[in-house]
Amino acid sequence: MIFASANAQPHSGWRSLAPLPDRIGYAGMAAGVLDGRLVATGGSQWSRPIWQKGVRQFTDRIFVLDALDGQWRSASTRLPEPCGHFAAAAADGAIYLAGGTDLRGCRSAVYELRASAGDYALRRLPDLPKPIGYAAGALAGGRFFVMGGVSDPSSTDPSREVWSLDAAHPETGWHREADLPGPGVIVPSAGVSAESVFLFGGMAFDAGNPVPSKAAYRLSHSAGSWERLPDIPEPRVGANSPCPLLADRALWLVGGYSTVWKGAQREHPGFDEQTFRFDVTKRVWSPGPRLPNAGAGDRDSSGDVGPVPPIGAPVVVWKDHVIVIGGEVRPTTRTRTVIAWALP
Repeated sequence: MIFASANAQPHSGWRSLAPLPDRIGYAGMAAGVLDGRLVATGGSQWSRPIWQKGVRQFTDRIFVLDALDGQWRSASTRLPEPCGHFAAAAADGAIYLAGGTDLRGCRSAVYELRASAGDYALRRLPDLPKPIGYAAGALAGGRFFVMGGVSDPSSTDPSREVWSLDAAHPETGWHREADLPGPGVIVPSAGVSAESVFLFGGMAFDAGNPVPSKAAYRLSHSAGSWERLPDIPEPRVGANSPCPLLADRALWLVGGYSTVWKGAQREHPGFDEQTFRFDVTKRVWSPGPRLPNAGAGDRDSSGDVGPVPPIGAPVVVWKDHVIVIGGEVRPTTRTRTVIAWALP
């Protein structure tokens, strides 16, 4: 579905919705609209910041929001295991979750989540050919694409591989698509327009050193090949994926960061406020609304009440609003804040 435009505006246009029903919040969730309701699931958090020897935790909970002015609730259905950081995409009444990570490492399991009899139901789909975490997902031309990522969370050698699954006939299994151009990336952002898949940014590595990417690519599934597009105005790592497509045919890139912080983790300055829009027809970038930034809260807390620019936050268009759900706001610090931008 295509929605109304979001032109460049200051951050004052954002509003806060009810926060996630969790003391800390999560990054690496997946989200979508099922049966008219906003649904978010999975993700990770830390019991305390890493410099206080915190422990990483994952969730299997499914959260549901019935109305913009409502409160989140937990569905009775849960994911089969606590996990997060999937390659995820949502369309046609389903949320697709591929791979991701849990306490044991990267995963290969794939699920389809749908509304069912007032609750939710999960269907197991064919596993990925290999475990993949921190990849991007997209649904285009009836196929679910998984792009980039790593097979081990500690790897500095991201994959260039692209795989796709026929969403209507998943029993046919995963198909290898054309590899990504350039180096492999983790936590890139994906978007879709018609049957074309777009991939933006992410983190590449050069001799083990992290290199934030501002590259943009388009995959024409009919042609089966990637083409290089104009670069993002500045690198974006860990921005939203998928990116919503707006009515003026612009894909909206929200959150993420552009540089690697080399100082003490506790003193991290936070992530980037500036969002970007890519016009898929004119193939040009423009600035979008800046994210609200209340500044860092308690730096020794595992959660921040925000609003603060996030990474690893799903973005969904619902009830004529762009909704940003949770995310990581500094290293190992999450937020339960949910913010919304009204579309004209």
